[in-house]
Amino acid sequence: MRAFLAAAVIATAASLAATSGHATQPLPPNSPTQASEARIDGFRSAHFGMTEVAVRQAIANDFHLSGAAVISAENPVQRTAVLRIRTADLIPDGGSAQIDYIFGYRSRALIEVNILWSAATDAKITPALLFTDGATLQAYFEKQLFAPDQTVTNGILPDGSVLLFRTRDAAGHAVVLILTGRRANLTKDASRQLTPTALSLVYAVAPAHPDVFQLKKGSF
Repeated sequence: MRAFLAAAVIATAASLAATSGHATQPLPPNSPTQASEARIDGFRSAHFGMTEVAVRQAIANDFHLSGAAVISAENPVQRTAVLRIRTADLIPDGGSAQIDYIFGYRSRALIEVNILWSAATDAKITPALLFTDGATLQAYFEKQLFAPDQTVTNGILPDGSVLLFRTRDAAGHAVVLILTGRRANLTKDASRQLTPTALSLVYAVAPAHPDVFQLKKGSF
């Protein structure tokens, strides 16, 4: 029987939905993103639309992991199947990450890749390291040739998380990079500072219309 999917993945999926449905409060802008024909097809050798068997082979090719190192899980709410791995070689000296490959409720094909860095994935990860990892990934994505009218950087989400980067390609596929954590009022003017607890990177095939289980409108 598949194990229940950890709450971290559900929380990140909720954050992804929030970036599509709520405006962000901008921080000081970075350099403008260049326009181009960049595509988002998945993560490394794992491409959207692949079957579980094909994704297992992609994991073996990318990370040399197989067998018990690839854990089968399930999101009991969305009824999506998941393959989960842990790896330390995504960002040099960036701490170990958890990667979830998520398969659609109806299609059973790859619809999302969810990458998480936190103390739960590596006890050595600190808030400072999460800031560094986030800045490293943000700089990487900003150098890719994504259309500027589809790209947002450095925004504050309604829950206080920092939207480091979000974009969509011509097919509507998305990349979302979010730094989440605790905020505290530090000064009399109620300015707030984030103490990060997690960094999430999501590649999604159709964030506005995900292939997940949902009750039909009017069924209750």
